[in-house]
Amino acid sequence: MNEEFSKRGETEGVHRPRGQSHGFVGRQHELRLLDQARRDSMTTGLVRYVVEGELGVGRTALLYAFALAARRLGSTTVHFHGSKQPCGLLVRALARSLPADSVHVAELHAASERQWGRHTALPNLDTALVSAVRAAIVHLTVTAPLILIMDHADQADDTALAHLRSVVEACADLPVLLVASLRLGEPPQAPTAVAQLLSGAQRLTLDGLSPAETAALLGILLPRLRDSAFSAACHRLTAGNPFMLVELARWVRDNGGAAVRPEHLDTAVLPVVADLITGRLSRIDPAAGRLIRAIAVAGGRDGAEPPLVAHLCGMTTGETLITADLLVRMRLVADDDMVRLRHPLLRTALIGGMSRMARNAAHLAAATFLHERHAPASRIADHLTASAVSLDDSWPASVLLDAAASALAAQDTTAAARCLEHAVRVATGDERRVAVLALVDLRIRLDQGNGLAQAIEALAETADAATRSSLLRRIGSLLHGADRPEGEQRVLEAVAAAVAGTAVAEWPRLHRILADLHDAPPAVTAERLGELLEGPPGGLRAAATAAAAFCRHLTGDDPRAAVEGARGALACGTEELYLHPLALAAALTVLVDNGYQEEATAHLRRHTEPDSPGSQPLHQVLLLPVAAHHVRTRGQLSSARDQLEDCLAHLVRHGVSPVHPIRLDVVGQLLDVLICQGEHNRAKELLRQGRCAQNLPPGWRYRDLLVCRARLWAAEGDLARAARDLAELRDRNEAAGLRAVSAASWRAHGVELLEQVGQSEQAAELARDQLRYAETIGSPQERGRARWVLGRVSGGTEGERLLRTAVRLLEEAKGELDLAYALGDMGTLLNRLDRPKEAVAALTRAVRLASSCGARSLAERGRQQLAAASDRTHQDFSLRGVLTLSPRERQTLIDAMRGRTNERIAAARRITRRTVELHLSSAYRKLGITGRRDFPQLFRNPGLWPLLTDGVPDPR
Repeated sequence: MNEEFSKRGETEGVHRPRGQSHGFVGRQHELRLLDQARRDSMTTGLVRYVVEGELGVGRTALLYAFALAARRLGSTTVHFHGSKQPCGLLVRALARSLPADSVHVAELHAASERQWGRHTALPNLDTALVSAVRAAIVHLTVTAPLILIMDHADQADDTALAHLRSVVEACADLPVLLVASLRLGEPPQAPTAVAQLLSGAQRLTLDGLSPAETAALLGILLPRLRDSAFSAACHRLTAGNPFMLVELARWVRDNGGAAVRPEHLDTAVLPVVADLITGRLSRIDPAAGRLIRAIAVAGGRDGAEPPLVAHLCGMTTGETLITADLLVRMRLVADDDMVRLRHPLLRTALIGGMSRMARNAAHLAAATFLHERHAPASRIADHLTASAVSLDDSWPASVLLDAAASALAAQDTTAAARCLEHAVRVATGDERRVAVLALVDLRIRLDQGNGLAQAIEALAETADAATRSSLLRRIGSLLHGADRPEGEQRVLEAVAAAVAGTAVAEWPRLHRILADLHDAPPAVTAERLGELLEGPPGGLRAAATAAAAFCRHLTGDDPRAAVEGARGALACGTEELYLHPLALAAALTVLVDNGYQEEATAHLRRHTEPDSPGSQPLHQVLLLPVAAHHVRTRGQLSSARDQLEDCLAHLVRHGVSPVHPIRLDVVGQLLDVLICQGEHNRAKELLRQGRCAQNLPPGWRYRDLLVCRARLWAAEGDLARAARDLAELRDRNEAAGLRAVSAASWRAHGVELLEQVGQSEQAAELARDQLRYAETIGSPQERGRARWVLGRVSGGTEGERLLRTAVRLLEEAKGELDLAYALGDMGTLLNRLDRPKEAVAALTRAVRLASSCGARSLAERGRQQLAAASDRTHQDFSLRGVLTLSPRERQTLIDAMRGRTNERIAAARRITRRTVELHLSSAYRKLGITGRRDFPQLFRNPGLWPLLTDGVPDPR
């Protein structure tokens, strides 16, 4: 390698990283083309080749690698920079390559002295020098061609190029390869002389490295980073430009090395890249330097319209396009209708090289220009948020809010947060409230802890009552949705400081009271709420009144007062009810549980908001069980199931734990629907998933879950287990001071459950208590339901009268599911009264209603009773067997199903144990089972139990 080339020789990447050497990668196709040209020169004589490319693409590196390979193959290589004196370097290089005592060396020295002596400098090459050079080349190219490499030929002057041209034309018949490099798009210093020298040359245009070559180069530059996504991001940002890759690798090393992720690369600011590009452009055309900075500001990944770029750089559109053509030819800008930098990395490099004031001015000018031309909000917002200062105008706030909404719809939370943060700074009035709340919602969606801190910070800064109420709603949802979150006391103290002196100053106190709602007896909670309501009127009255009405509903002492309290709370403004996530749901639950379905539905429509991106607010999620209860009563079980499952999914997204009372309450309601649908396996799976199959946490809020669990065990034939759940339910009610009949699920299924487990007296007492409760409430649905269950336990003509009244009232209330149950019980009673035609009519209607509701268990039970009433039992062996059981066999079998031992049955029925065994053996034979372990198999037939217990008294 000659001395001059050694000084300027570069590896792939053009500029060797400071303090580091790396190897040459890629360019194998280009090297093969140059080697072919080298071989061609041996037969054709002089071959000219031009290697061109954009700044930093690696022309010098390629020429260096080619020169090394050519020297290994025996060629003499002479390398010179365009700005140097090429012929002088050529003469010295030839002299060094020949033996010192060669006559050609002496001729070269003598001719060189005459050409460039101390006192003379001939403008043209002396013929003697040309002859000496030719003679030397002839001697050196006997076995291999001479390689002349002129790097940066576009920087050479006329004289240098003319001298070199004289030499190569004199050696046109000799094996000489002239390789010159040019920068794409840049005008040469001596364009005519360059064209003459390289006339007829083959051209090789270098592109950026391929993705695989980029990965190989990064493997050398950053040996610890072998991530394919990382190298792909580097290739995208640099378009494979080796110089930019080297600088990007240096930035990665300086900013954490392996800790830098692919998404961090978009923020890389490389001053060396900016200096090289702008410096080169300034020397060529100052307008081009202004233009490329304007393109960097105006265009994102998709580029910018030429008019916007022209506006920013202060040129006409025509002038902009002409100047942009230079950048296109230099391969800095893509040749497209939109003006776009080919290397995304160049954008951050150029913007990073601008002063802060220049960047702000450019972005604000771009935003104003785009706004005046009604560009999409997202494009305008990009420039508004990129500026550290704001426009002194009102329109940016609405644009930023629109852009944030679009970003959220596209799931681009980063862009949405950026727009909302800027909107909070520039907006006023309602727009600022919208921006503050939207930003808090987004922070909560991304990180609940961070969102809570953001909400409290915004609460302390706002003086707007509506914004304050909305922020408290969000803070309450975050606190109430968790199981006593860490730092709750600290949060409440911060909230208290933020709302001190306002109408909601007692909000932390309200939260503390309702945080204990699931643990404290409702009467105690109602008393504490009453003390709060005795204070000065404030914005918390509606929320506190709704919660107090719910507590009175639970105790069941004055259901009418509970309903009126709920109505009073619902008559208040929406924001007041939303101050605590439980308030609205509590008031509506009181109405729904007491049979005022239509009234509750009207309020639900008023308070239900359209779905928003991400998770719904907790106060909205808590309305789903209320709505599900309503549609379930209407007999729309599938819709109720969908709403409850949707509610569970939302609660999971809110971080509500599986054992939180809110979540278990929803599980209880969903169990009720699944049992009605006959989905027992799904119900048991739900119990396991919710950790509800075994022991439940203490508290009254699990009574609906216990009722449903007892129903499931009874439907599965495990009456003993059902009895244990009912006993636990009774104990929980007594401990909390609750009236059992105040639970809607208990009013619907309690009597049947008590009868199944053999507690007939308790069932009758419950039915009478339920009637008194219903008369106090006064709603048709509850009055109808009370007469249904009382008619069920009364039997005889009185039972028939009650059931017929129940049917009429439930028809009026449009409670189709309860109506199906009442009709089924009336059919059973009529069949018992030996009125089969009327029984068949009632059962037929019950089956039709149950089927339309999706209550498969109830419908199947009705069908079995119809089959028995119509004597069509040949298809079901167990059902036929039930009808052949003797009264004693039925009594004994029922006792066994309720979990009683043979000894207990004998004592209760006052017969011997042997007689019990004989009765059970006969019953098992008739039913086609082998023993007690087959009881669950019998209960798969929902119609068996009513037929089995028909006319069988419970032992005293």
